[in-house]
Amino acid sequence: MERSPTANDVRTLMERLRQSVHKEECWSCDCLQGFLTQLEMDAAQDVTSLTASLKVMQDEMHGCLGCCPCPPGALFAEYIRPQANP
Repeated sequence: MERSPTANDVRTLMERLRQSVHKEECWSCDCLQGFLTQLEMDAAQDVTSLTASLKVMQDEMHGCLGCCPCPPGALFAEYIRPQANP
C-alpha cells in the first residue's frame, strides 16, 4: 500500500483488524493503537471517523503482551513493509 492510504484502504484495514483480533486485551494494546495512529497520520484524508471506534484513551493502553502471533502487529508490519522497502 502506498504511503497515503485512502479512506477505502483504511476501511479495509479496519475490517481486517476486526476479523483478526480475538483477544479482548488486543484492543487496548499499543501494537493496535500505534497502528491506528499511524494510519491517521499517513492517510490522504481525515480517517478518524473510521478509526475512532477502535481507539482507547492513553491511560487505558498497555504495552505489547508478546502474543505470538500478534494479529494487530502482523497487520501493522504488512502495512509498513512496502514503505520501508520501496
